[in-house]
Amino acid sequence: MLKIFKKFMLATAVVAGAASLPEAAGASVWDDYKALFIKDTGAVVDTYNHNMSHSEGQSYALMFALAFNDQDTFSRVLSFTESKLRDPNSGLHYWAYKPEEADPVSDKNNATDGDLMIAWALMKAGETWGIKDFSTKGEDLAKAIADKCAVDFAGYRLLLPGVDGFYKNSSVIVNPSYIVLPALSYIANRTHDKVFEDLYNDGKRLLEAVGNSGFKVNLVPDWIEVDAQGRITPSTQWPARSSYDAIRVPLYESWDDPSSPLLAPWRAWFGKFGPDNNPAWVNVTTGETANYMMSEGLKAVKTLALGMAGTQEPRITSADDYYNASLKLLSYLAARHF
Repeated sequence: MLKIFKKFMLATAVVAGAASLPEAAGASVWDDYKALFIKDTGAVVDTYNHNMSHSEGQSYALMFALAFNDQDTFSRVLSFTESKLRDPNSGLHYWAYKPEEADPVSDKNNATDGDLMIAWALMKAGETWGIKDFSTKGEDLAKAIADKCAVDFAGYRLLLPGVDGFYKNSSVIVNPSYIVLPALSYIANRTHDKVFEDLYNDGKRLLEAVGNSGFKVNLVPDWIEVDAQGRITPSTQWPARSSYDAIRVPLYESWDDPSSPLLAPWRAWFGKFGPDNNPAWVNVTTGETANYMMSEGLKAVKTLALGMAGTQEPRITSADDYYNASLKLLSYLAARHF
């Protein structure tokens, strides 16, 4: 716990200055993001997926609003999140809101990364703005995550991607990009809940173990399966690719600790390619790569992981879909150690 606490104290010093971020950087990129992706209702629309809203997008917008000291937008996004996505029974959030369907939340499963980011944003907002209600809501959500999404398996405390469908009889399916290290560290130190300390430490152990699993390409795939003996393989339910999900792994590793040894395989892979010819994905078992290059959002993460990100605001335009724009802003916050 001591190692996390020391890092938390450094992070707290940065968070204390969170309200100065807009003055230091200007809020134009946030204005552009809001205009493109956030409705007056507080719904964050995924422009690549039929303008649906989901807990992931809501969580990103909460963090961005906090970073740019925009309490009005934070409150609107939170209001939509609570009224449309919150499950009153579990205390978690339905993963998707599809406005064109008769039942917009017909799939009642959660997405744990969205819940984790929402809890982090709420607790951080409560601290930054001095609003106890935000802190309490964040702590309540963190407890629901610990109670319903954390499992002990194969010597790890693992974070289930959702409550339903990922714990098998003899294995657990994990999405490594849901191991949001800076969120786990922050929540562990705010709540003193050992579950989050274990999720943080075991999450790092798991990410390290993936690199020792004998894949042809030494990168974390989008989805993995951990069996009862602790063996790690790409999940057979998805292509064995390190792709649009896994790109968030080096993002969160950089955000947590830009000198982390976990970044070494990413830097080795990214370093093989120039700025504009990095394939969008690679199959970690065969070495096959995409025949198209990284999008701008993915390249923002690459630049961050290579330690080359500056402090200048990213540029977001109508050419960016929701996910690429979000990756740009997340990388920007990570580079500034927000």
